[in-house]
Amino acid sequence: MSTITQRPWSEMSDAERAIISGEIDEIRRDLTPEAEEFLSYYWDFWRRPNQGRPDGMGDQYRIWMLLAGRGFGKSRVGAEETRKQIETCRRVALIGPTAADVRDVMVEGESGLLSVFPPSQRPDYEPSKRRVTFHNGATATLFSAEEPDRLRGPQHEWAWIDEPASMPRGDDALSNLLLGLRLGDRPWALITGTPKRVGWLRTLSERTDTIVTRGSTYDNLANLARGFIDDIIGRYEGTRLGRQELHAEWLDDVEGALWTMALIDRARLQTWDPAKPWGSLNTWLTAGGQSAILDRRAWRIIVAVDPPGETAECGIVVATAPTQGQSGRDHAVVLEDASTVGRPEEWGARVAETARRWSAERVVVEGNQGGDMVRATIHAVDPDLRVEKITARVSKSARAEPVSALYERGLIHHAGFHPLLESQMTTWVPTDSKSPDRMDALVHAISSLLQETPRVRATVRSPSQRRI
Repeated sequence: MSTITQRPWSEMSDAERAIISGEIDEIRRDLTPEAEEFLSYYWDFWRRPNQGRPDGMGDQYRIWMLLAGRGFGKSRVGAEETRKQIETCRRVALIGPTAADVRDVMVEGESGLLSVFPPSQRPDYEPSKRRVTFHNGATATLFSAEEPDRLRGPQHEWAWIDEPASMPRGDDALSNLLLGLRLGDRPWALITGTPKRVGWLRTLSERTDTIVTRGSTYDNLANLARGFIDDIIGRYEGTRLGRQELHAEWLDDVEGALWTMALIDRARLQTWDPAKPWGSLNTWLTAGGQSAILDRRAWRIIVAVDPPGETAECGIVVATAPTQGQSGRDHAVVLEDASTVGRPEEWGARVAETARRWSAERVVVEGNQGGDMVRATIHAVDPDLRVEKITARVSKSARAEPVSALYERGLIHHAGFHPLLESQMTTWVPTDSKSPDRMDALVHAISSLLQETPRVRATVRSPSQRRI
């Protein structure tokens, strides 16, 4: 596991160097309680060099865009920079994707505003007024990017914008904010987030008055919980999505691919409650300005399996949709990518365990690729599982394209992130001779859950054939 000592000395904070050298004990030995508290909240001692504000802000640059991987400490930078700015700025704006994000992350979060001030200077947060009042009388107003028009009119000297790539109407919110960022001698804004392929955000990063700095998840390993490290790095490292989520790289689209990350991100669900599927879906719909769906149909879960063929990997994808789902009308949600590599008895056990854990209605397998063998392998582990063979009558490309079209219409959602699956989806092009097993399993799942509406052949009868 990575440790603090594996990073170059020059990339560490003063605190890290003091801890490693043993000087921290000597520093603290003669400190009074007041000095000890001061040091605990002295950001310049604890921050790493790549968490520091660039030169030229307010003069040469109007926007500082800090793009970094998960766990880098972006929120801490935003909160600490806000603390610094209120020494000279009286009116500050805080903007997040939703009102809950501003409250839970930017203000009340573990690294939010309320945590970076010493007790004697703790800000006064008034949720009902969307306002934070600081010890010196400066104020910060809270804004949700879901309501960009609220930023029309108010004027500010400084602003912190968090996770703009997750803002459905982020372009409007940022445009309105910048028009009102005109108080004081040198107004500027800090943007913190993980880079995603959002057109307006990429354009903003290329402006001459924007300076972009970057950071990686690995920069902050020493301060992250072991469980977080094992989960996030274990899931993302080595994947295309990991370059974005861990290393803060812009991911360019693969020419000809049926899916893009922007397409997947646009309909991604951050939370999903299997016990309340309609409630979870409607929360996402209404947050994006769409109407809630009034429907009482139960939802069904299936596990789709694409057995090992040209690769040693068995594609296993879990998805859900309303019963009697119709393609082009109903939504579907991808719940898990449980794909694995192993011998038949191993992936068969994985399929059975996944189906039981999700209480899946059935397992669907491709009949063209040894369907009887796959069913026998699964039944050898759990003979009670319902396993249904599906026969592919068209090419992989012809099967994948209709599913891709449903993504374009915002009807297919990913609950959380599925890095390896999404990496395959966004890099495979129809001209490839091989298609990845995870993506194939996804296509099987969606095609099984959302049936094509039967086409009725029109017939014309002559008047003499009609009966009155």
